[in-house]
Amino acid sequence: MALQRTGADRALPPAAEHVVELLRSWGRGPDHLTGLALAGIALPGPRFVDALVFTRTGVVVIAAHEPGPDPGSGERAGAAVAAAKGALSGHEGGRYVTGLVAVVPGAPGWTEPATVPGVAVVLADPRSLRRIIVQHNRWRTVWSADDVLDACYALSLAHLAPPRSALVADGFPARLPARSRLPELPAVVPVPAEPPPAAEDAGEPAVPLPRRPGSVVFPRPRPIRQVPWGLLTVLALLVTVGVIAAVFVAQVFHGS
Repeated sequence: MALQRTGADRALPPAAEHVVELLRSWGRGPDHLTGLALAGIALPGPRFVDALVFTRTGVVVIAAHEPGPDPGSGERAGAAVAAAKGALSGHEGGRYVTGLVAVVPGAPGWTEPATVPGVAVVLADPRSLRRIIVQHNRWRTVWSADDVLDACYALSLAHLAPPRSALVADGFPARLPARSRLPELPAVVPVPAEPPPAAEDAGEPAVPLPRRPGSVVFPRPRPIRQVPWGLLTVLALLVTVGVIAAVFVAQVFHGS
């Protein structure tokens, strides 16, 4: 990570000096982290910022905070985020700006600064600060070396911009690859109307459609007829009476 600082002869607050040393430790070496850190700067407004960090995946605005009474570090970081987004609105990477309050380790039981929407609070030790910077929008590269240089001009910080070759050597891509845009489609796709059925000629006989192989023709269901239970009952009674009459007549004639 390259570090540029305004007013090197002017001392920063102790909390800001602590954060700057952490950022400087991630330069060339085993703990290298690709990025450009601008320390002790003022954004349009003006908004004083302890550090502004460009990475390949976003921008982090850092407000250093010492344990003790809260001087409004969260509000200061939130205002700086809004100023940075406004100045970088012409860049796609300007959408990925986040605020961070870095609390310098101190006596146990320190009071966490007041939370502000869009601003995170982290302990300013090497592991915690590095992890939250690395994890910021880590899935997509949105800043190239050319974009970072343009952003420095947009923020009126061109005097702090390092050479393009230095940014590329640090790990920034020279430029972002062009993204292919999808063709614009209408919101409603018109569906062509179906053609009207052809009129049948009365003089031509109907030709049955050929049956496709494997097709099954189901027989038409027969209508269910109701059983005449009343008529069956009458017929049964007549048969029974006839049988009884026949038996009676046979007994009479045999008995006589």
